Amino acid sequence: MDEPEYDPIECPTEGCAYEDAIRSVAAHVSGTHDERHSWEQLEYRGARDFVMAEKRRQSRADASGAASEATTSDEAAARSENDSDARAESGADTMGEAGADAVNELDRSFVEDALVVAELVERYDTPLGELDPFRLVNLYALLSELKGSADAARVQVRDALLERVQDDREVASDFGTARRYSYTTSRLRDEETVTAALEGAGIDPESVRSLDAEKVEAAVEEADLDPEAVFEFEEGHRIRRTSADAERRRAAFEELRPQVRALLDRL
Repeated sequence: MDEPEYDPIECPTEGCAYEDAIRSVAAHVSGTHDERHSWEQLEYRGARDFVMAEKRRQSRADASGAASEATTSDEAAARSENDSDARAESGADTMGEAGADAVNELDRSFVEDALVVAELVERYDTPLGELDPFRLVNLYALLSELKGSADAARVQVRDALLERVQDDREVASDFGTARRYSYTTSRLRDEETVTAALEGAGIDPESVRSLDAEKVEAAVEEADLDPEAVFEFEEGHRIRRTSADAERRRAAFEELRPQVRALLDRL
C-alpha cells in the first residue's frame, strides 16, 4: 500500500525558516550542528520520533479537516466580514484586565531596527560586492538585530494566537494563513518503572538493556504493551504559518504614506 502524501513542514526550531518534506526537515535538523537544532532541545528522541509524530499529527488534522470542510468557506467569509469588530472587541476585553497593557503591548523595536537598516542601505547604495568589510559588518550587525527583534515580536503574536485559536483550525487573513496544531513528545520513564513494565509484558529487559528509546518502542509495539507504561507523554501546541500572500503585501506597501514609499522605492 502506498504511503499517503504529507504536506511540507517548517523546521520545528524557533526562528528557522527551512521548509521541506517531513523527512527532509528531519535530515536538516540532524545535520545542523547547533544547540537550537538539538533533538533533545526540541524534545524529540531523534529524527524517527519527529517523523512519526509529524505524520500522526497530519493524519489527525486531515481527518478533522474532512469533517469540517463543508463549513470552511462560510466561516472564512464570516471571519473576513467581522474581522474589524472582532479586533475591536478583543482589544476592549484585553484592556479591561488588570495589568494587561504591559503584558500584551507588542514590542515594536523591530520597526526602529528596520528603519535604521533601510536608511543605511540607502546611504550605501552600492552592490554588496563593492562594499568594504566595515560597511558589510554594519549591515550584518543591524540585520542580525532586526531578525532578533522581529522574531521576538513574532513570538509575542504567536503566543496570543495560541490563546485564541483552537487546535487544527486554520485562520485566513489578508497576508496569509496560520494554523494551530498539537504535537506530542515522549520520554522514557525511570529505569525501574520501564524494567518492571517490560518484565510484566514478557519482554526480556536485557534485549533493550541500554533502554534505548527506539528499541523500547519497538518492543512495546511487538508485545502490544500500553506505551504509557514505559513512556511519559507531553502534549504541546504550536502555530505555523501555512501560506503568505505576496500580492496583498505589495498592495499594503502601495498604500503606505508617500514619504515612506519614496524612501523604500529608492532602495
